[in-house]
Amino acid sequence: MTGVRRVASRAVLVAIALTCLAGTTATPALADQTAGYSHDSSIGLTATDWMARLPDSTLLSELSLPGTHDSGASVFGGDIAFTQSMDLPTQLNSGIRAWDIRLGESSGRLELFHGVARQGQDFQNDVLATADAFLRAHPTETVLMRVKEEQTVTDFAAQVHGYLAADPRVYRGTGDDPQLGDIRGKIVVLQDFSSPDREGIPWANSGWSVQDNYTLSNNWALADKWHSVSAQLDAAASGPDTETYVNFLSGSGGSFPYFVASGHSSPGTGAPDLLTGWTRGIINSCGSSSSCIPEYPSVNCFWGTCSVAFQGVNVMAMERMDAASGTHHRYGIVYADFPGAGLIQDVINANSGSAG
Repeated sequence: MTGVRRVASRAVLVAIALTCLAGTTATPALADQTAGYSHDSSIGLTATDWMARLPDSTLLSELSLPGTHDSGASVFGGDIAFTQSMDLPTQLNSGIRAWDIRLGESSGRLELFHGVARQGQDFQNDVLATADAFLRAHPTETVLMRVKEEQTVTDFAAQVHGYLAADPRVYRGTGDDPQLGDIRGKIVVLQDFSSPDREGIPWANSGWSVQDNYTLSNNWALADKWHSVSAQLDAAASGPDTETYVNFLSGSGGSFPYFVASGHSSPGTGAPDLLTGWTRGIINSCGSSSSCIPEYPSVNCFWGTCSVAFQGVNVMAMERMDAASGTHHRYGIVYADFPGAGLIQDVINANSGSAG
């Protein structure tokens, strides 16, 4: 009997030790996670002409478009400000078709900013010129460009108008839901600022549904962010064809953008997953918390108790899309931080006729 008690006591002590370690140690990233998330300057995906297979009659609202949130935030500001590792040309060559362009003013010119972090990239010479060059080489494609005033700019609307009016590739149509045939080879401005001029399509107009719950108070709020993303994926798949759905996978605040995207303990593509501090099994602290969601994997199992690791939103979204592969699912415009090749390809393949 004494031996039985000794073995049982040892099991409890080991489980308690695992619980104590759970919040501070990490486990190697699961192999499939790197497909949803990448912190590399190139993700090994070439998808320059994927829209060529889609019918000209396809409405903007019917498309599934991979996008990047704070598309130019890859130069200055460190982990709290970085949201991308691919530069703008690489993003387009890798299949990205929706940019999120945040502008401020430096030395009298419009440049990319993320918060107060100036990114040293010029709106005309780096952003518009990159899109123009890509569309000249790949005229079957389109580039959606949300334009927003990130830092206060003198006469912002007038300055933006001057640049856009001089660019012949900017879409000049008056409809809010154009057909793909009308926007091939064009920059479609999603106008997120007030102006007397119509520069493109009004951002978040009455025909749009936008999910952008971006503030996380801490890492454990990741589950709430995922619930918002998951609900919007479902809404886009089942909602009216004439409604445009926008889904931001990104988040920050009490968490680094790379963590929200990956669930990792550090930014690297193959970095270890951060452990939540919860456990499953003999000691099941996960079961008592609504923030410990089923999508979080069980890892480091020992004597009937497993640690629970965080799972990044990019990865959970990719796995949701993987489960629906082979069927037509519209996801709308999906803006992500540090998107990996698998996530981008899943969004592309959701378009009818685009797989292959």
